[in-house]
Amino acid sequence: MTDVGKKRASNQDAFCQGRLNSDVQFLVVCDGMGGHRGGNVASEIAVRGFYELLTHRLTPSVRTKELKSILSDVIARVSLLIAQTGAESPEFAGMGSTVVLAVRLGKKVCIAHVGDSRAYLYRNGTLRRLTKDHSLVQEMIDRGEISAEESQKHPRRNVITRTLGYAEDSQPEIVFSDLRSGDLFLLCTDGLTVPVDDAALSEILRENPPEHLASALISKALEGGGPDNITVGILYEDETEASLK
Repeated sequence: MTDVGKKRASNQDAFCQGRLNSDVQFLVVCDGMGGHRGGNVASEIAVRGFYELLTHRLTPSVRTKELKSILSDVIARVSLLIAQTGAESPEFAGMGSTVVLAVRLGKKVCIAHVGDSRAYLYRNGTLRRLTKDHSLVQEMIDRGEISAEESQKHPRRNVITRTLGYAEDSQPEIVFSDLRSGDLFLLCTDGLTVPVDDAALSEILRENPPEHLASALISKALEGGGPDNITVGILYEDETEASLK
């Protein structure tokens, strides 16, 4: 699900998902940036590119050990598509997009991200963040200059250090996780995580069934002021098969 929030005139988030067969699925969430129109264009280019490339590259014969190189190549190609459009159209110069994506391959899930859109794993009542923001405030946290709490209100919290659309800054981080019965993976833009902290996320994940989570999380972000566009994607493993919502 996606929502424009309460402060923005347009929604510059975008997402796509695909189920290639019972064992291969993907979910992609992007947050565009670059002015009134550029962010919309960048995120739409991104999700179209990811859908086409992932549908083509994630064949039934793909093995887990191949995923890292496949996703690195796909992300580089999508970043180039955004950069080329920006170079050809002055009104879109400098536009970019974050991405966080999940690929399910059998009983493995691969998470890749560029920017500050996040992935979480909720397992056995415990929430764990799988991604680290590519942002200025995250670097300040790592250096011990500010706390995680202080970063939420820092005036430069929106400064991203890696983004699609810039070849030198689009290197993804990629992690793998086993997929167990009851696991739930949450992918989201910062329109959720700025107004809703991890404790509140855990409470919502604990109190709602998977099919209601996206709407419950967006409602919570709107209650927190809805300062940005909000996009939420859920990949969960029930007793029989993985599902995308």
